[in-house]
Amino acid sequence: MAPTEEQPSTKIDGRDDGLQVLRRAAAALDEIATAPGLLRPADLGANLGLAKSTARRLLVALVDIGFAAVDDAGRYHLGDRLLGLTSADGSNLAATLRPVIERVAKATGETVDLSVLRGHQMWFIDQIESGHRLRAVSAIGERFPLTDTANGKAALALLDDEQIPSSLLPEIRGIRESGIAYDRDEHTGGISAAGIAGRLPGGHIVAISVPTPTERFAQREPVIVDALRAARSAPEWTPGLLR
Repeated sequence: MAPTEEQPSTKIDGRDDGLQVLRRAAAALDEIATAPGLLRPADLGANLGLAKSTARRLLVALVDIGFAAVDDAGRYHLGDRLLGLTSADGSNLAATLRPVIERVAKATGETVDLSVLRGHQMWFIDQIESGHRLRAVSAIGERFPLTDTANGKAALALLDDEQIPSSLLPEIRGIRESGIAYDRDEHTGGISAAGIAGRLPGGHIVAISVPTPTERFAQREPVIVDALRAARSAPEWTPGLLR
């Protein structure tokens, strides 16, 4: 059934309507971040289950406040105002945990990534590259899925069961017990990783992961896991917030 315009709320104070608008705006920004420069209003409407006119009004409002921008082809990407806010936020988080990922890099000799949960993805905010000729490298600012990455699964382990795909629950419960999440050739063939995650003040869920070519990961997994376990007890983390 095609989406239709919802009837106006009968709530006198309009608070329910306000929350609905905020939720729709957040969902729209998540969609835009996932496919920047690819989506038109009709695409967003279909993805979010909204009528085209509702999606268009929402996007016009987001562009108006600088949270979204539209190109000459009518496709949307995140706006400069929002990117400025997230970049500042990411820089602060990266600065806080930079000493931790430096210690993990020194202990393992491998690439170490720092990412933060944003919507339904992990946003990479810092990285220390391995000196190996064959290494795993991702660009700062890239976003990765939660369900097949070590950092994503580590972040999922901090969420409630209701927010986790049922097929992943057994694995996520194991991660909660061990504190370590794995990606064994799941997201990218030939690359495996281990990761941890924790909550920082302000509610940010941040993950540290070590990706490496799978053959080398199999040989050095104990070293990588030991380094991540040591990182879990680092003073930069707020005590008690890492599970």
